[in-house]
Amino acid sequence: HERCQSREKKYAEEIWPKEITREISTNSLGSGNADFPPGDPGIYQLDVTLRRGQNLAARDRGGTSDPYVKFKLGGKEVFRSKTIHKNLNPVWEEKACILIDNLREPLYIKVFDYDFGLQDDFIGSAFLDLTSLELNRQTDVTLSLKDPHYPDHDLGSIFLSVLLAPGDQREA
Repeated sequence: HERCQSREKKYAEEIWPKEITREISTNSLGSGNADFPPGDPGIYQLDVTLRRGQNLAARDRGGTSDPYVKFKLGGKEVFRSKTIHKNLNPVWEEKACILIDNLREPLYIKVFDYDFGLQDDFIGSAFLDLTSLELNRQTDVTLSLKDPHYPDHDLGSIFLSVLLAPGDQREA
């Protein structure tokens, strides 16, 4: 996977001088971020520890939920947690390592209530802005869950611990 990336990058540099590539990237993105030069897409590794949920919305008749969490990146599911039954304050302590090739693509966190034999109920979702993370620094993050259909409802919170590092650092 990494070999493919470097081959594509090298090919792009042969065709387009760096100045032009950088200019095109900056213009097409619209929102520039000084910390992450758009001309250097690179690969990053995001280590996420899904710690726990707090005061999650009840979706079952008994006033509880069977929550699990999905992480999505660019529309693709990159992680799914275990389901914790009958608990509105679940503790997962599950770790995921995710390769990131575009820091401007936020990590989408969706929480569901598992229902046996039925469609799972949506509890809430949140976004993690990867450009806001400091490289090589473990950060604890609390995300408030929202439902676009009910923006003023309190659906609970998800606690994560995240570490973003350049992908090529592991080889050193």
